[in-house]
Amino acid sequence: MPSETKAKIVLSHLNWSLARLKEAIAKEDTEYYRGAALQRFGLTYDMALKTIHAFANDQGDTCTNDASCFQWVVDKQWLKKDADWKVMLADYQTVQQRPEGADANKIYDALKKYYALFNHLSECMKSA
Repeated sequence: MPSETKAKIVLSHLNWSLARLKEAIAKEDTEYYRGAALQRFGLTYDMALKTIHAFANDQGDTCTNDASCFQWVVDKQWLKKDADWKVMLADYQTVQQRPEGADANKIYDALKKYYALFNHLSECMKSA
């Protein structure tokens, strides 16, 4: 029985994080749950980048920063060219600063779209 690659192992962690993000988004819309969902988005984003790195390394490639990692998956056709990954990257950076008010609300409102983007990426990686 062949052993799993590091990328496939890390992918299982991304899928777990995606399930938790989906749960967080589905919770009641309160200040507490919004904060929890934003935090889960940050954790899922981090796991997605680790997964992309692992897949790139398994295929003999490297990506040096978040933008190059997302460009790598676009080049692999695992994300559409018009995917809002650049906006998502900016929102992730904002989440790291613990936004409040309108900034937090804007990002929270985009979480379903980001979940769909991450989920699509995960499905493509499963097939790879």
